[in-house]
Amino acid sequence: MMNRWKKRPIAFILLCIFLLTVTLSPALAQDSETDSDITAASMIGDLLVLRPLGLVATVLGTAFFLVTLPITAGVGNTEVAGEKLVKDPGKFTFNRPLGKLP
Repeated sequence: MMNRWKKRPIAFILLCIFLLTVTLSPALAQDSETDSDITAASMIGDLLVLRPLGLVATVLGTAFFLVTLPITAGVGNTEVAGEKLVKDPGKFTFNRPLGKLP
């Protein structure tokens, strides 16, 4: 019975941290969107991490698009599939300024 009472403060602290994270994350996201300064660190991170991941997403999206093409063509959903699987990752990878996140 005593062990059960020791776990309650830990559970309460974890619950408070969770609630703070959930309630503050939109405010933090909004604050980061208004900051339009592109820094050297964001450019390096973009070049070394996000662009290669975007390239992989573009290649994999193209492969999935080609594999699912007979199905999407039969259903008439080819344009949406092409946009979501190929065009969007391609725009993210090749059509935005270095260091600027969407």
